[in-house]
Amino acid sequence: MQLDEEGQASSIPEILEQFPGREWSWALEAFEYWGAPPTVRLYPSGCTTTQPVETGDGPYFVVVDGDLTSTTPVDLVTCDYTPGLVIVTGSLNAPLLYFANNIRVFVGGDVRVSGACFGQLGDRNAMLTVEGELHARALILGSYAEVCADGGIRALVYAHGLDQLCPDIVRDGLGDDSRFFRPELLDHHENYPPILSVPAAVEAAFAGEELFLPGVEERFPERLVLRRNSA
Repeated sequence: MQLDEEGQASSIPEILEQFPGREWSWALEAFEYWGAPPTVRLYPSGCTTTQPVETGDGPYFVVVDGDLTSTTPVDLVTCDYTPGLVIVTGSLNAPLLYFANNIRVFVGGDVRVSGACFGQLGDRNAMLTVEGELHARALILGSYAEVCADGGIRALVYAHGLDQLCPDIVRDGLGDDSRFFRPELLDHHENYPPILSVPAAVEAAFAGEELFLPGVEERFPERLVLRRNSA
């Protein structure tokens, strides 16, 4: 299902009137500088589906009032710098979660992903903000994606190590990622050690393939502990 096409058609003023007191205005500012108004959709009773959840190129503003639950992957992206905003007032539950480009995702409850949660691109505009806890087998972030979970993160974290995250595996271009990930998921550059290709990892995960070499996850027992953000 395409999240920004289904649901109940609405408008930004109607959404703000229906949810008084919500601090969403700063996130909506991105639409003011865009040439076209966003598509606005409301799911007044949450959203539960067995279909893959996707979004279009944008711009769009989607509010799921309740839980967003899918038995298949949730894929939230925009086209390059086109703004997109997805707000889930409850929890988000899925086997895989991917957010990328100029997408901001706000979850009022927990994020529970049985597989991996991925974020990439966006020059720090690809952002996942969780008021509750984030649980995933792995949290894998490219250089410019950001995650903040007020209730803490329970996952094996692969990220750039800036801001509030303290990754188990640091993505800095200096460490040798061939120690952790399957060889077909690595990018090779002259004079630099192999580094994980996040797009290749996303494709592999969506195909049901393993990301890590055997035994790697067990080397990081902290992944099973709910850890607070350092910020």
